[in-house]
Amino acid sequence: MYGPYTHKQVSRVFPFFRSSPLGAVVNGDGSVCPINNLSYPRSDPDIPSVNSFVDKLDFTTTWDDFKVVAAFFRTRDKPCQLALFDWEKAYRQIPTAPEQWPYLFTLTFNNKLLLDTRIAFGGVASCGSFGRPADAWKLIMLHEFNLTTIFRWVDDNLFVKEIDSLVDMDEVADRSAVLGVLTNKTKYSPFGDEQKFLGFIWNGREMTVRLPQEKVERRLNQLGSLLIPGKVFTFDEVEVMAGRLGHVACLFPQLRCYINGFYRWMNSWIFRHHPRQPPIYVLDDVERWIHTLTTQKLTRLVACPHPVDIGWVGDASTSFGIGVIVCGRWAQFRVRSGWNSDPDHPRDISWLETVAVRLGLLILLSLGGHQGKGFWVETDNTSTESVIGRRRSGKVAVNKEWKVIQDLLKWTSRHDGALPLATGLTHSPGETAPDSKRVAGFV
Repeated sequence: MYGPYTHKQVSRVFPFFRSSPLGAVVNGDGSVCPINNLSYPRSDPDIPSVNSFVDKLDFTTTWDDFKVVAAFFRTRDKPCQLALFDWEKAYRQIPTAPEQWPYLFTLTFNNKLLLDTRIAFGGVASCGSFGRPADAWKLIMLHEFNLTTIFRWVDDNLFVKEIDSLVDMDEVADRSAVLGVLTNKTKYSPFGDEQKFLGFIWNGREMTVRLPQEKVERRLNQLGSLLIPGKVFTFDEVEVMAGRLGHVACLFPQLRCYINGFYRWMNSWIFRHHPRQPPIYVLDDVERWIHTLTTQKLTRLVACPHPVDIGWVGDASTSFGIGVIVCGRWAQFRVRSGWNSDPDHPRDISWLETVAVRLGLLILLSLGGHQGKGFWVETDNTSTESVIGRRRSGKVAVNKEWKVIQDLLKWTSRHDGALPLATGLTHSPGETAPDSKRVAGFV
């Protein structure tokens, strides 16, 4: 940033200019990052913000998330080595065009002006603007060095090479410096079997991914505080906790249905600055999280469960009930009178469709199905397709069914049996073959 300047000094150079408030955020390492609040003022038709003139869809990004990296490891049949490259002050390395400068002034606390000539934290186009030169840099690295691929998340980069590749990260850093890209030496690391990326530790030799132990301990401490009798929490604290659990759920997708209680709690908040005690349904979810993180293996094999077509078809009707076909075996279940009349536990077609998945699992397990396999599930309901992919639902009754499904899978892994069928249904013989479409369900 350049300055500070008085308004009179700036007006001599720029006949028109505007300023936004100056803010700051403290990074994890203790450094302070300035924020140019280009979204200010908000919802003022007389003074639109700088960001209001920018369409964020014009600045899309190509970052690689957990699913992308995991999908890569699933396709691997031999070990590889991993390394990290972190851009040094990534946004500050990318200059802005001079014609944009009149819109990038920040107002200091003593009413002076600073000119920000680099990509600003606080601009809606900033992430995408950085992503474009970062995309070009990635292509250059892949072209000039014997690399398998590079995964990127903003300024963090995970380099992947084959075991017999002679690429050295010092060469990559030197070449990047010539191109004008400096690396953060505190996060830069040479090739090895393990690297931390996206908050997870990936192992290229064993093809595994896990949470760092220190992060597990922090999450357990944070979750444990929710169980302290009488302790209250603010809306912001609960929102942050839900986000942290969403990150952990990348590794434990079966726990996604145990995050919805936090969102339900947040939706019930009236005065966001008024702290509240956790409701009972949140405490139940917290206990499940703690139990899982303290009892289950925290290292996951990044296996490839290729979906198998076993003729699994499920359909539901509010007027009749549920029909399921698995491996040529079929069953149908008629709904009982009043199944959807309980105001405390409202049920609809989406609940029936979810129960159909549960019943299909019971049939599959009775036929000797094994855990860790992927199967095609045919359904004519797009909401069911979405819920299968997310393993959770915003509807309380549907989400409870998904909790039962996760317990069913865990329970049958320890016992030779199955859980009771869903209440509200009666079994009767019959056979139907509904029109359906195929979705991938990993169960």
